[in-house]
Amino acid sequence: MGCADETAILLEVDSTNLVIPTDVDGLRIRAVGLDSGRTTDRLFTPDDWPETLAIIPGEGSNRERVLITVWGRLGDTERVKRIVEAQFVPDTTTDVRIVLERDCLDVMCAGDTNYCLGGDCVTVMPPTDGGMDMGPSDLGPDPLDMFVPVDLGPDPDLGPDPIDMGPADMFTPPDMPDVPPDYTGFIISEYVEGDANNKAVEVFNGTGASLDANDCELVLFRNGGGEAGAFGVDTTLAAGQAWVFCHSGLADQSNCDSVESTSLNHNGNDAYALRCDGTIIDSFGDTLGDPGVEWTGGGIGTANDTLRRVCPPTADPSLGDAFDPSAQWTSHGLNEFGGLGSRSCPGSP
Repeated sequence: MGCADETAILLEVDSTNLVIPTDVDGLRIRAVGLDSGRTTDRLFTPDDWPETLAIIPGEGSNRERVLITVWGRLGDTERVKRIVEAQFVPDTTTDVRIVLERDCLDVMCAGDTNYCLGGDCVTVMPPTDGGMDMGPSDLGPDPLDMFVPVDLGPDPDLGPDPIDMGPADMFTPPDMPDVPPDYTGFIISEYVEGDANNKAVEVFNGTGASLDANDCELVLFRNGGGEAGAFGVDTTLAAGQAWVFCHSGLADQSNCDSVESTSLNHNGNDAYALRCDGTIIDSFGDTLGDPGVEWTGGGIGTANDTLRRVCPPTADPSLGDAFDPSAQWTSHGLNEFGGLGSRSCPGSP
C-alpha cells in the first residue's frame, strides 16, 4: 500500500484492551473509494502487522472519500469490526486512527456501514474534521508492542486479494467497458428543398436526455446512390434541441447551426442518413437507385418543398427500403424556413 507521501490517508490501528493473540491474532483491512469503487482487501498476520499503513489515491481520486473497514480476526473468524470514512485532501497526509475494542468482540453488526462501538451497533458517519482521529478520543494511544507476532500462514477463506494494488498505487481502476449512448429518438426532423440554394436539413434530439452527438453525422447519398459527403454534428444536444445544417446560400440563415458550403446541395432525388458511431439510426430517401426528379407518394414529393416529420415518428435506419414520403412526412410548401430550429411534438420526438 506504499508509504505516506503528499496526498495520502495514513492509517493506524490501535487497541487498549484486546489481548493478543488470545482475542485476535490477525487483521483484515479493506478500503473502498466511494466515487470510483476502486477496492483493495488485505490480510495481515502479526509477522507483517504494519505500525501505520499509507493509502494512496489513484489517478483523479485525490479528493475522493474512502470507506475503511478493519477486522480483528482469530484464525478464520472475524471477531471485531470497525469502520471509518475518510477523505483524500490534495497535498496532505490525513491521519486516521481506528481503535478495536474488547467489548465489541463477537458483536455482529450486519451491513457494510454498521459496526460495533461501546458494545452497540452504530452506523459510520462521514468525516467532519478531515479524519484526523476517527477513534474515540478517551481511549488514547496504544503501544504497538502489545501485538505479539504469531505466524498464521495464509487465510483460505478470503481467497486471493481481489485487486492487487501494488506498493505505489492502492487504487487502480479495473477496465470497464464503455457504455454506448442511447440514440433512440434522435431523428431527421425537417428537410428543405427550395429553389436555387435554399437547402437545409434539421436533426432533433428526441431521446429525452442530453445527447453527446460528437460521433454523429448527416450523410448525403447523391441521386439515390453512393455516399457523397458527411456533415458532423460535433456537439452535445440538450433534450428537445434541434440542430440545423444549411447551405451557405440559404436565404434565411437565422436558425442555422452549421452553415455548409456547396456540398450540402441536395435535390429531390438525393438521400440522407443520420449515422452515429458508424451505424445508421435514421434516414430520408433510399439508395435503391435514382428515382428521377424526386420520391413521391400520397401526393407528397421531395422536390421543391419543405417536409416535416410526423408525430410520433418511427426511426428508419434502412436506406434499402423503398421510400414513400407520405408515410412519415408532411408538406409545407416551397421555401418555407420558419420551422427550422424548433419542433413541436408534445409527448414524443
